Amino acid sequence: MDILIVVILIVTLYLAFGIGSNDETMSSVVGSGTLSLNRAVIWGGFLACIGCIFLSEGVGKNIGSSLLGDTLQGQYDMWMMLAIILSTSIWLVFASKTGAPISTTHSVVGSVIGVAFVWSFIPGNDFVDSLNWLKLGKVALGWVISPVLGMVTAFLMQTLILKLINRKWQKDGKIGFSEIERSEKTFQYFLLIFISITQLSRGGNDSANAVGIYYGLVENGDIPQNIASLLKVATGIMIAVGLILVGRNVIKNVGGSLIEMRPSDALAIESSNALVVFTCTMLGLPISGSHVLIFAIVGSGLVKGEKPNWQALKKMVIAWIVTFPFAAMLSGAFYLIFYLIF
Repeated sequence: MDILIVVILIVTLYLAFGIGSNDETMSSVVGSGTLSLNRAVIWGGFLACIGCIFLSEGVGKNIGSSLLGDTLQGQYDMWMMLAIILSTSIWLVFASKTGAPISTTHSVVGSVIGVAFVWSFIPGNDFVDSLNWLKLGKVALGWVISPVLGMVTAFLMQTLILKLINRKWQKDGKIGFSEIERSEKTFQYFLLIFISITQLSRGGNDSANAVGIYYGLVENGDIPQNIASLLKVATGIMIAVGLILVGRNVIKNVGGSLIEMRPSDALAIESSNALVVFTCTMLGLPISGSHVLIFAIVGSGLVKGEKPNWQALKKMVIAWIVTFPFAAMLSGAFYLIFYLIF
């Protein structure tokens, strides 16, 4: 096996670590007090690993099919791939250490655009022909629709849950603190079911950004299928390690900074989140799980008349906005260095 292929495989495992480190799925169970942070990251890491192994194929093959245009696709080489993987991995780990939830797919697409931009400066090349604009448009459409669905569904679920609670109050009369606590305890069990579905789906969706690289290498004949299957297992393990070691920073930031959360609130958020992420994963659509979750949190807060922490939300939005240019600049710089040296 070519040494460059080996390097790409190793760096892709680092990308998997970065994906896990920026997974904030378990934030609602921590924010609502359902699980401790340590238990949440361990359980979340295990589920993300399982999701990667068994649910990543559809999205992985979709991402593995190129975002590049026909002209650049014909000249696409391992140095371009390495530049994209390195920039995505570095940006993910950096953002995770600061506690900022960002989109893995945004980082990947930004990195692809950065490589295409630098390539377009080579005489005879054209940036317009460098990208598959139809494919990029479909991916971008998923980014817009999925968080809106998350917010609307969470709004409806929160409304339904509040009606159920109010109906019980009207039926039983005045309810004391202990009765409220028992009700919230019941919601916790349902919350754990939905958060597990979400984490499995998120593991399958986000890991596809790494697994898609393996499918691309198999398609090009660079590695055999059996090696790719083993690497998928290794990818799941690295995602779990990233979530357990670094992901706690993002989980703490999202779980405790946007709105006050009870188990019933978290259930509304996670039931909608599970529905959107699971559906998109089964359809093979790459989406931003971070955006879906955070918009679901906002949707839940709107029902209760609770304004989100705008300062915390502003920081998250800024992180989303700067992801494209930073990932693009990193990948462009890496590719320029590789092009000049090799």
